[in-house]
Amino acid sequence: MVTNFKKILFMKKLYNSLFLVAFLAISQLSFGQFYDGFTGTGNIGGNCTTVGATPDCESNGWYTHSGTVGTIDILPGSLSYNGLQTSTGNKVYILGNNTQLSRDVNAPVTISGNVAYYSAIINVIDSTNLHATNVNYFMHFATTSGNTGVSTFPARLGIKKGATPGTFNFAISNLNVAVTAYTVNTTDLPFGTPVFVVVKFDMTSNTAYLWVNPTDLGQNEPSGAVSNNASTSTATTIAAICIRNGWDNTNTCGTPKAEIDEIRVGTTWASVTPTPQSVSENNIMQATLYPNPAKDMITISSEENIANVMVYDMQGKLVKQQVFSTEQEVRLNVSELSNGLYNVVATSLNGKMFISKFSK
Repeated sequence: MVTNFKKILFMKKLYNSLFLVAFLAISQLSFGQFYDGFTGTGNIGGNCTTVGATPDCESNGWYTHSGTVGTIDILPGSLSYNGLQTSTGNKVYILGNNTQLSRDVNAPVTISGNVAYYSAIINVIDSTNLHATNVNYFMHFATTSGNTGVSTFPARLGIKKGATPGTFNFAISNLNVAVTAYTVNTTDLPFGTPVFVVVKFDMTSNTAYLWVNPTDLGQNEPSGAVSNNASTSTATTIAAICIRNGWDNTNTCGTPKAEIDEIRVGTTWASVTPTPQSVSENNIMQATLYPNPAKDMITISSEENIANVMVYDMQGKLVKQQVFSTEQEVRLNVSELSNGLYNVVATSLNGKMFISKFSK
């Protein structure tokens, strides 16, 4: 009886310690309010030919809200930026050719307060569709999310050719402004080199800010941003992060041919510029999660004995957990979860950890 009691007490302490380790891991990863490293396959936003069609207008947690030509595909390999938290998964690709790809997509986010940030690593391939003077935008926030009614776009990240041949500039606008009314970051950036951008939107002052390749990662917001409040239109909510493919026939400027990765949304500078964590490789559990996207069940398979699995939504809320004993392959029923993106933390009996993401 004493032996059984000690065993129960030991398992309780182990479970509590695993819970704490997993919780700390989620906190340290600094996912912010939203993170997508594109661990899925196929595309984002689906391949529907009519906006609002289901389920073909949604894929990997992203929804098509405009344009139905082509798909925004997930390609193998990640983009990385020195000093930023290690990239996960893959990346997405926009073509910079409106006749082959005109799909605009959004992923729902939850923002409380009057300030929101987003960040991404972007590799612009070449000058396709870019104009020497005029700016066109390809990433932004939206005040609504989903397949329909997504039309107000604050914090627009734009692009144009640079002053030096073979380069480009990023630019920013607070809302809907003329192609010549963006504020341009005049640093000439080379094609084919990943760039880290951070965008901030202050709803109180109706101002958007842009940082290009900042070095103050995981700290307080630095100076050095360019800003824009040229539009008198306003936005009082943030409900989605968007990727846009567009072409302005009047001003002959378009969105870039580019790879995009490591998209984060948060309410602080630190939440969208996380730095690497000092986690020993000895504490990492090698495992696989499938299927992804999931429908009713997910399976986690490892050579370790899996003790516990926790599922968090993109706001960091624990939405499901399950304790196991000695299984090296476990199944978790996720049928009751809403469609969207989730972070998973699985811990082994010896304290190792596996962290991944799946969409439903």
